[in-house]
Order: sequence, then structure tokens, then C-alpha cells
Amino acid sequence: MLSVTTKIYLIAFHTSLAGMLWGLDTGSIGPVTQMDQFTTSIGHLSSGVLGIYVACILLSASLSSLCSGFVADLLSRKYGILTGGIVVLLGTTISASAKNFPTLVCARLITGIGQGQSISVVTIYLCEISPHEIRGTVATMLQLLITVGIAIGYFISYGSSRFDSSLAWRTPFIFEASLAAIFISGMAFMPYSPRWLIQRGRIDEARAVLQTLRDNSELVEDELRLIQGSLEEQSKEQASFREIFQKRYIRRSALGVFLMAFQMLSGIDAVLYYAPILFTQAGFSSKRASFLASGVSGIIILISTIFAQLWVDKWGRRFPLVGGGLAITACFMAIGALYATHGGKADGEVYLTGKGSQWAVIVLIYMFAANFAWSWGVVIKIYACEIIPTRLRAKACAVQQLSNWLVNFTVALTAPLFLRASPSGPYFFFGSATLFTTTVCYFLMPETKGKSLEEIEDLFEMTPRAKRSSAVTV
Repeated sequence: MLSVTTKIYLIAFHTSLAGMLWGLDTGSIGPVTQMDQFTTSIGHLSSGVLGIYVACILLSASLSSLCSGFVADLLSRKYGILTGGIVVLLGTTISASAKNFPTLVCARLITGIGQGQSISVVTIYLCEISPHEIRGTVATMLQLLITVGIAIGYFISYGSSRFDSSLAWRTPFIFEASLAAIFISGMAFMPYSPRWLIQRGRIDEARAVLQTLRDNSELVEDELRLIQGSLEEQSKEQASFREIFQKRYIRRSALGVFLMAFQMLSGIDAVLYYAPILFTQAGFSSKRASFLASGVSGIIILISTIFAQLWVDKWGRRFPLVGGGLAITACFMAIGALYATHGGKADGEVYLTGKGSQWAVIVLIYMFAANFAWSWGVVIKIYACEIIPTRLRAKACAVQQLSNWLVNFTVALTAPLFLRASPSGPYFFFGSATLFTTTVCYFLMPETKGKSLEEIEDLFEMTPRAKRSSAVTV
């Protein structure tokens, strides 16, 4: 017989396969577009066209994420995730069989619609099924599997690049489609979110779900009453996007949107999507060597995320965001300084002179990846989700994810041009944006460690119950 905690982790693992699908695309798309076999089949892509192709998945994902709140409230969190998986399967299948560039773009847009739907709902679902003692650890499962997918995506591309035919660049898409089919098959057997069931008036079903997901069945009735009381306080009117930004909720809503948007201005996806370009500029002369170096960054991110998952509920939320933000800033400022003093441009390409400088930049890129993974990569999504009241959570998280992917779209679209236009500019820009976000976190972000979702609602409104809770919570 499985323990309750093990059962929750298994549910979280399968649900978070949505994140692995996203990671597989993130890790493989850069190497795929740099393969000679891709150029032979599809044609050479200029920096501008490359940016459009890579970034278009983020545009469709951002638009579908805005609708994900409606789907998650209407069909349930469970089926909101499943429907996204079906669309991802369709998009990756088309990508794997595409014969020209327009088809690839259309397929990537379709994949983005599915990714936006599923990923936007996963964090909500995981936060709502978990007891507060392990909520942080469970919710980080999504980020953990994203990093697993990134590492696997890099090495699948590294291995498939040995094929002489178009199978070299089709293989990563085939793998994604296969995983999407497994993901869809299992989601039908996942439990509903008990908070969604209560919101729909299905109290007996919610009680049954909680009894399977809690160690102490005697406390199930207390949790049911707490959730019901929270929902009643928020009124029975249908949640709307306008309400998210009303006076009562504006502080937490604005903070969540800000954190999700500025997470992408840390430059993480500029590094992940265009890692082969970064390592080539830093001195790797062959494409296969740059692919391998990119794969190493994927492994570093994975290891750092595993450690973060083990400690996130002990560290809390403020320390990773402030401490990690300062570390990320230091890495980017150091890289920018090295390019400013030892870098330049020749024939439209950025270069870096001196073996010492080149290795220093490579190490700093790895240090940046590690520092992002244990801090911002793990904590921001959890925090932005858990500070939102249950009734508004699906729609508020949809807006947060929209801001995240719109900023990410802009970064992914412009990064190839930016990286080739200025040796040091991109690194100083990302470092400055990270420092600004870190400052905001230090002054405006309350700690939520060890609190239930209902206690966090009180924390932002500073009710008497919240004051008593915050007085005893370290």
C-alpha cells in the first residue's frame, strides 16, 4: 500500500510531464535549428527568421494561457491539463512530419496552444491538492521535470545529429509526440482538485479526494470547512478578470504578474534557446562541441533543481528570490565585463579573445544556470500561484502566465539579433533587470513558508488570524 505522501508525489510527477514536454522543446530547438541536416531540408534561417520560428511557440502559448483559466474553471484543473496535452500531441506530430518551413511554423504555433493550456493549469492543480507541509516540494515537480526535459532535449539532439538524413532533426519531435501520448493516457486517471470540487458544490466528492490525499483523515473535515469558509468570504459571484485587479486583490495580483514577467528578463530562455550560439561565441569552434556544452548546462540545471526541491519548504520563498537574484546579477555583470574588455565584432559575428576569458565566460554561464535553477526557476511559479485566492486562482494564474510568455516571446524573438549586435549589451541588460526584480522582492514580498493557502489569503489582507499566524511562523 502506497503512503499518502508517495501517492501525491506520483500524481505530481505524472501531471508535471507537461513540464517535461516544454523542457524537451526548449532543450532541442536551438540545436535542431543549427543542424546542417535541418538547413538541407528546410533552408538557412537568418537571425530574424530564426527568432520568429523559435519564439512563435511563446506567442500562441501566451494567448492560450489567457483562456486556460476559463477552461480550468469550467472543465476542472484535471481536464484543463489533459486537453492541452492533446493539442501538444497534434502539434509535435505535425512538426515531426513537416516538409517545409511554413508547416513547421504552423505546427509550432499549435504546440504552443497546447503548452499554454496545460502548463498554466499544472501549478494551480499541484498547489490545490497538496498539504501545506509539502506544497512547495510538490509544486516544484513541474520545474524539476522541465529541467529534466531540457537536459534530455539537448542530448537527444546531440545524439540524433549523427544521422545523415532529416531524421536528425525530426527525432526530437518524434520523442516529444511519444511522451505527449503517454501524458494524455495517464491524466484521465488523476483525481480532481478538491478545491475545484468544493467551488462547484460537489462536497462529498471533495471529501473523498481529501481522504485519499491526507495522512490524518480526522483533519479532513477541518480542511473542508476552511476551504468552504474561504470561498464564502470571497462571495459566490463568478470570478472575473476585472476582479483580479480590484482594490482587495491588486497588491498580490500585481506582484504575481510582475514576478512572472521579470523572471524571463533574467535571460534564462535566451541562454537555453540559443546556448549553441553562446558557446560558439565563447570559443567552441564546432557545432557538435557547442551542442555538448549546451547539454552540460542542462545537467547542471537539473542537479540544481533537485537540490532546490529538497530544500524549498525549509528555505521559504524570500531567500531564494533575493539571494538567487543577487547571484544571477553577479554572473551576468561579470560576463558583460569580460565581453566589454576582451570581446568584439568581426564580419557581423561576436567573438571573445583569450582562452582565460573564454573559459571564464563558459563557467559563468554554467553558474548562472545553476543559480537560476535553485532559486527563481523553482520558487517564482509557486509563490505567484499560492498568493492568489482559490476562487480567482485559475484566472489570475492565466494572466500571470500570459505576462511570462509575452515577455519570453519578446526575449526569444530579439535574442539572436541582440547577441550578434553587441558583445556585452545582452548581459548587462539581463543583469540590470534581475537586480531590479531582486530589489522589489526584498522590499515588497511577504514570506508564505509553512502557511496553508487560506492562511496566505489572510496574510495579504492582514486579518486577526493572519497576524496570529505570522507571529508564530519563522
